[in-house]
Amino acid sequence: MKLWEYSGKNVRITLKDGQVFEGRAYDYTSELDNEPDPESISIGIFELFAPEIAKIELI
Repeated sequence: MKLWEYSGKNVRITLKDGQVFEGRAYDYTSELDNEPDPESISIGIFELFAPEIAKIELI
């Protein structure tokens, strides 16, 4: 999954636990800049980490 490709776009992100987030994705952070956490992308006030994400769709 290439999270950086979704930065600045309207998306629906479904997490592995079933939670769904919709909105403009922003603030992509690579895992090198996010140590010790994995890469992440934000929607609203939520920072979503790559291992938690089941799927991302453009809306």
